[in-house]
Amino acid sequence: MAQMKINFMSYTLGYPVDIELVLPTISACDLDPGKDHSHRVKAKYPVLYLLHGHGNDAECWMRYTSVQRYAEEHRIAAVSMSVGNICYLNADAYGENFYALIKEELPEFLCENFPVSGRREDTYICGYSMGGYGTLLHALSEPEQYRAAGIFSPAAHIGGIRERHGIPEPVEPEELIAKARGKELPDIFLCVGKNDFLHEDVEWLHQAFNEAKIPHLYDDLPGYGHEFALWDMELKKFIEWLPRTDYYADKGIHAI
Repeated sequence: MAQMKINFMSYTLGYPVDIELVLPTISACDLDPGKDHSHRVKAKYPVLYLLHGHGNDAECWMRYTSVQRYAEEHRIAAVSMSVGNICYLNADAYGENFYALIKEELPEFLCENFPVSGRREDTYICGYSMGGYGTLLHALSEPEQYRAAGIFSPAAHIGGIRERHGIPEPVEPEELIAKARGKELPDIFLCVGKNDFLHEDVEWLHQAFNEAKIPHLYDDLPGYGHEFALWDMELKKFIEWLPRTDYYADKGIHAI
């Protein structure tokens, strides 16, 4: 497994952006005596985009979950990025186009510079809290881009953030769900802890999905609040649940 801290100039933001990239390269498990070793990649890796929560940054997924181990075990690339508190939208008042960064520029940067697949069937997105909202937003607005979406403890209703940051509509989940009707959506994995202060909001989202006939897996777990203990456990479950058709899907940890 290789972990990279990358800073590159973003043309959508107009300034450099920090990302964390994990690639499932050679590990100690691959160094058996008599085995040929190489960094040659047999096929491009599927990729999981990880969206952080309010007040967090690109490193939080790496620090507080075992995403690096999961990526190695399941041969999947994982990338997180720092977006401040703009909810993964375009904040027109500041010229900070985070929606465009995630939709267009970041996939372009990764696919052009690393062995990462750009196919929809190999592309997944997942986020917690504010990042759960960002995942909901991007998965329902750009369903042709993602095969599956993990929406963890989402801040489904973001209140007055649109007005404060000059964010355009649509932003509320009612609008997103209405606009998604009739589209081929990603597979959706929704979860929350029963002790989470956002539990009522997430339960509302679950019922809204049901009313709109949007298929989804819903985990409502007792004993957990708004915390990484839940998100780490659910990340492992989400990665194991992903519908995969890539070269590495059935090859496990020794696929390199």
